[in-house]
Amino acid sequence: MKSGAVGRILVVKPSSLGDILHVFPALQLLRRHYPDAELDFLVNPEFDPLLDFSPFPVSRRIHFERRKLAGVFSGPVEFFRLVRALRREKYDLVVDFQGLFRSAFFAWIARRRRGSLCGFAAPREKAAKLFYDRCAQAGSLHAVSKNVELADFVTGADDDVPDPEIPVPGSAAAVPPGKSGSRIIVFPGARWPSKCFPAKLFADIMRRIKDGAGDVSFIIAGSASEHAKAAAVLAGLPEDFPVADMTGKSTLPEVFGLIRSADAVLSNDSGPMHIAALLKTPVFSFFGPTDPRKTGPWHQEDRVFRRGASCAPCMNKVCPKSETLCHKIDPGTVSDAVLKQICHKEP
Repeated sequence: MKSGAVGRILVVKPSSLGDILHVFPALQLLRRHYPDAELDFLVNPEFDPLLDFSPFPVSRRIHFERRKLAGVFSGPVEFFRLVRALRREKYDLVVDFQGLFRSAFFAWIARRRRGSLCGFAAPREKAAKLFYDRCAQAGSLHAVSKNVELADFVTGADDDVPDPEIPVPGSAAAVPPGKSGSRIIVFPGARWPSKCFPAKLFADIMRRIKDGAGDVSFIIAGSASEHAKAAAVLAGLPEDFPVADMTGKSTLPEVFGLIRSADAVLSNDSGPMHIAALLKTPVFSFFGPTDPRKTGPWHQEDRVFRRGASCAPCMNKVCPKSETLCHKIDPGTVSDAVLKQICHKEP
């Protein structure tokens, strides 16, 4: 679609944190081709602050209140509120990056130009395709590349995956003062229990890094719900270990600031892992039930650690086995890789 024909765009990608970050390179392309357009974004309220970092400035954030929509009494009220919000503006282009039935349905409801609704030819839920006016064949495996292919289809271009230009809000700049040595941010939590590798693994890796690097400090971070995981990691470390616990003490913009200031990030397959990849901070991540070829840290494939159990990737949120085989990662292999990065030499 030609640049002059697009004055307002609606992007539909309600969740999750990592999935929204995977859209940022595609948003960079949309901004490149439609520099004068305004962008609205349909998003879950909990991820609204993430849009402060969008490479395409967001004019209006339309909240997708999933829980209210599912309520017996709140559902009808919320449904009509959302419909009104989606029909307040007329869109020249609507792009559904989510690929679910409900995301496609609400994209279809939006007031828009005829033939302007675009999505994937092979969406995550096949029924979503029924609502699209135009469909893009995305042959890539990784989510970032797939989203860029959809953006290329929309614009009629054939661009490579760009590095998103991430703005830095003032609230992201304030980070705790670090010591003279390297700083490593540790995220031991994740949304799925099966994605949470053992606290002992994190503690073992951290001790080995300290022994090898000497002048290094650690910050454990995450949401308030991950206090127990942070405490379990701390329990495996000596009392005088150079570590600070900031779990539940940082806003999302501050997490961006922490990661941007780090020399390395140690993480499960989680949102902070994708933030680190987006900011080009070296991230050393653990994968078990999910496939890093599809949702691994973008352009950091050599820093992914997985055991390669025969049952993985299984996509189970909770491991059905008594022993989570894919969690048996060698801590020495990980610490050696981190030491090579922060010391710029073989450990």
